[in-house]
Amino acid sequence: MSKSGAALILAGLLAVTGCTRTVHDVATPQVDVLGSMLASESELNTIMSTTGLRSKTALRQPAKLDAGERASRPECVPVIGNAMDSVYQGTGYTNFRENQFADDTDSLEIDQAVAMFDTPAAARAVAAKTVGLWRQCAGDTLSMIEGGSSKSYQYVMAAPARIDGVDVTHDVRPDYPGYGDRRAVMVADNVVIDVRISGTDVTDNQVVQLAKTIGGRNSL
Repeated sequence: MSKSGAALILAGLLAVTGCTRTVHDVATPQVDVLGSMLASESELNTIMSTTGLRSKTALRQPAKLDAGERASRPECVPVIGNAMDSVYQGTGYTNFRENQFADDTDSLEIDQAVAMFDTPAAARAVAAKTVGLWRQCAGDTLSMIEGGSSKSYQYVMAAPARIDGVDVTHDVRPDYPGYGDRRAVMVADNVVIDVRISGTDVTDNQVVQLAKTIGGRNSL
């Protein structure tokens, strides 16, 4: 018997017995626990001492390079970009959330991602893999070429460091003085926090504060 047929029979019985009870289906709200770890718009604006950051993009899986986009050293892309598929593919992550905020008037962009694993050891392995790539690429220049054009962008990659328990690195762009990307990765239990802040005069302290804000929420 279908659910609708059963409902009609139940309604008839209630009418015969004089009952006027109404039955409602109540949907249980699904709480996105992993996504709720990410910093809010107001928190991001506070960290960056600005008011113009707005949500732009949300992802449920790590990103790949755009179609036609090319890198002179593909293994170094995780220095300038967080939560890349090249790092996470095959690692066994069980859940993933990412969102991006930008202040278009100030060329400021924040990308924050969290990935859940079955065990803390698996999460630590991904963080270690990320930092290993940073070390491998330190001191070199990465060239990125846009798809469908010959225009290229240069990124001079710095050596990674560890600040207050958070691994960090950064790059500078010779063609855009003062502008660059700051990266941070850390582990909170079985979750990897993988973040990037791109802008002018961004500091390690800001990207560390972002990572620790997210990591401090892990109660999974």
